[in-house]
Amino acid sequence: LLKRYVVANHQHVPLESPQEMFLGIALHLAMQYLPLDTDTPERAAAELERLVSGGFLTPQQGAAADPGQLSAFFNSPLGREMASAPVCRREFKFSVLLPAEEFCPGLEPGEEVLLQGVVDAWFETLEGITVVDFKSDRVSRSGAAARGEEYRPQLEAYSRALEEITGKQVVRKALWFFEPGELILL
Repeated sequence: LLKRYVVANHQHVPLESPQEMFLGIALHLAMQYLPLDTDTPERAAAELERLVSGGFLTPQQGAAADPGQLSAFFNSPLGREMASAPVCRREFKFSVLLPAEEFCPGLEPGEEVLLQGVVDAWFETLEGITVVDFKSDRVSRSGAAARGEEYRPQLEAYSRALEEITGKQVVRKALWFFEPGELILL
């Protein structure tokens, strides 16, 4: 299998294959719509069927999303904390103007960049905001931390945007890798 790469922020980031992209889309759609208390594979499977019959997922997407992987997140300490948070947003779209020098040092003061994206999930506790990004990358438990570092710029940008939009501090940046069921905090 030949892997392709793009250069982003002076790092080489692997591009996903079409199959990996399809799986990622299926998992992200499921995570957008599943109830936050989906705590067993059986409940996840039933909810996936409901999402397919309701037209939120195609039959192929419903079949691709692994109920065990989905319920593993909701059973994790992070998933339980997200479910009990007083404020939780999923698939949060944003557009925000930020000082350009934060992203491109050396630019003229006063220049701005438009930062746009979609945060998979974020929730608020008394301590502040936790940003959560779901990953469908196939990594081992031992390789998850290194792969997580490749996503640090993405989570930093999401955090900066959320702080600007909400006026509240991001206190935690979390990656959840479905394949090993591994949490990485950045």
